[in-house]
Amino acid sequence: MKSDAILDPITDDIVEFLKNHNQYMISGHIHADGDAYAAMVAMHLLVQALGKQSVMVLDDQQLDPRFDFLKNFNSIVSFTEDLDLSAWLENGQVQATIILDVPGYKRLGKPEKLLPAAEHVLKIDHHPVEDTMGGIDWVNIQSSSTTAMVYDVYKKTEIPIDLDMAKALYTGILYDTGRFSFSNTRAKDYAIASEMVAIGVQPAEITNRVFFESKFGALKTIGKGLASLENFLNGAVNIIYLKYEDLVGQEQSEIEELANFSVAVQGGMVGLFIREIEPGYHKISLRSKSNVDVNQVAKAFDGGGHTRAAGCRIAASKEEVIQKLLAEISKQL
Repeated sequence: MKSDAILDPITDDIVEFLKNHNQYMISGHIHADGDAYAAMVAMHLLVQALGKQSVMVLDDQQLDPRFDFLKNFNSIVSFTEDLDLSAWLENGQVQATIILDVPGYKRLGKPEKLLPAAEHVLKIDHHPVEDTMGGIDWVNIQSSSTTAMVYDVYKKTEIPIDLDMAKALYTGILYDTGRFSFSNTRAKDYAIASEMVAIGVQPAEITNRVFFESKFGALKTIGKGLASLENFLNGAVNIIYLKYEDLVGQEQSEIEELANFSVAVQGGMVGLFIREIEPGYHKISLRSKSNVDVNQVAKAFDGGGHTRAAGCRIAASKEEVIQKLLAEISKQL
């Protein structure tokens, strides 16, 4: 099928890399999200279509069940120190690695221990670079998602896209563009989505599964989060906060939408969703719809992400966390 999507530049070196190895480990960033999962699954299916062996490995010990409709999602392996990959790779040997949606080693986590020599590592990512990780580092910060870049690899290899592949490609782009509503959405993303729908993807089915199927308790917690909303710096910054007791037994992924609600306040410039995931230890999701670069804010606390969406973690009291974040944001306001 002819595609109307505008392909980003991609070197022949990437295709040669895929053809020159037989056994691949594929990995994504810690606390994987929809783009990381989808890019991994799409690349896994591509590598297999090329007749190669492949295993997906993540630092995460728990996977987000919203994405278990993706083919082979439940084959993703959680890293352990005694991990034996012989069930997936001949002699358990990682000949080459494809790292997806990962800006640097810190965000890769413990699978770094399994990496072969750099010349046998390919990195594909759309985040600002933190580390050069491979013999080939293909980074495009203008891309909506890493999954959209994996689509380009499909086109370069000329592997036909079947329905399982199409679901993965559609899902990653859908997730990282916020249902095609974020400022990172490009004409290319709509073109790819159109192509995937023509192959057989059902948009409502995937959108509902990823964004609109929450457990009863999760929705109650979202309501509690919205009730906590406070504004700071003359309304420029809006903060949603949930304490540890509110989150016990809660799947974090099901309440992540609160990050987007935090920046939806009329007149607000920056939104923060702060949750106490352990007593005195906070996970922060930052969103911006202004000239505030929340990636720089997150980096001040060893986090990172994108200009308009980023995250970090801080060990401190609620009051200290808020004051630290406001101080960083104030530097850009």
